[in-house]
Amino acid sequence: MKGVLSSIFYFLTLFLFAQSPLYDFVSFNKTIKIPASLNSERSAVIFSIPNKSGEFVTVGDYEKMIVQVHKAFITMGIDAVFYLQDINMVASNAALDSYVDLFNKREIKNIIFITKSNNAFELIMAPYSGTTKMIVGNSDVFYLKANDLYSLLLNVGKEVKRADQQVQNFLIPEKPNYLQGISIVEKTLLKNYPGILRRSKLAVERFSPIDTTTILSKEVMERTRKYNERVRAKNQELESIMKSYPYEYELINAMSDDDLRRNRYQFLLRSVCATARNVRQMLDYEVTPSQSGFVSIIPVMPDQTRVKTIPQDAIVCKFFIRQNISKNVHVGEWDADVTWQDALRNMIGNLTQELNVKN
Repeated sequence: MKGVLSSIFYFLTLFLFAQSPLYDFVSFNKTIKIPASLNSERSAVIFSIPNKSGEFVTVGDYEKMIVQVHKAFITMGIDAVFYLQDINMVASNAALDSYVDLFNKREIKNIIFITKSNNAFELIMAPYSGTTKMIVGNSDVFYLKANDLYSLLLNVGKEVKRADQQVQNFLIPEKPNYLQGISIVEKTLLKNYPGILRRSKLAVERFSPIDTTTILSKEVMERTRKYNERVRAKNQELESIMKSYPYEYELINAMSDDDLRRNRYQFLLRSVCATARNVRQMLDYEVTPSQSGFVSIIPVMPDQTRVKTIPQDAIVCKFFIRQNISKNVHVGEWDADVTWQDALRNMIGNLTQELNVKN
């Protein structure tokens, strides 16, 4: 399986409900070559398990699996300092940047992906690139697959032993360290919307397709083509929903802070999608252990609201507005919802009511 790794992790929030492994859009060379520093440097683990369906889509139970994985890694001499669920890593552009910054500060040298599907387990190990790409493009990657977790870990252990590396990881934590919601608020969280929005243009980033110009693998190309088709459909929905926004806005392609300032965009619409608990943590809301769910304020136009209680482990999206100069974040009401479309409608409706727009 050959090709070039695209920086696709920014865009996969769209597909978390579909449970596609992150590396489905990544090309690499499958090998059983153990990373050279696996037994001497720190590793971070990105894991994925099937969601649970019901009244709400919730994350699956992962602790039993991760405890088993961590015990095996201790035996292998793998210092896995972080365990991060994929839905948190790609919750937003800002979340991904924050996790990468943390990995770099903690001097992570190897990245491990472990994925549970409905009928198999997969494990990938590779040197960590130090960037949002996670893996160096077109590199050799350790890859194994098995029908059950025990067999997978047993086979990985055999390959680690066969590599016969000098073990220097002696201070491995006894228990797995789970990374939850990491703050994406750069300055101050404000639970309102600024009145200046009435006369300021709001920049709204389109969902970004994956660049296909450097993809060599036919298999990855086909998955990417289907992905990009869905992105185009999402952008059509985005354009349609934004028509209800009462002030001036402009749909833009993703751009850097410098480009936002250069183009004089003072405000930017952003979103974050993860479990309700982690979304609140990422936006610096207080979260107490006793909370089993959170109440969203759903606008009923023109001036009414209703409440909707969503479990803390349900997957939700929340839209907010970032002030690009001060870097303050305006969140308004807590109006997260189970689809990005409903979350966007909620945000527009609550903003409209707060700023007293007259129809």
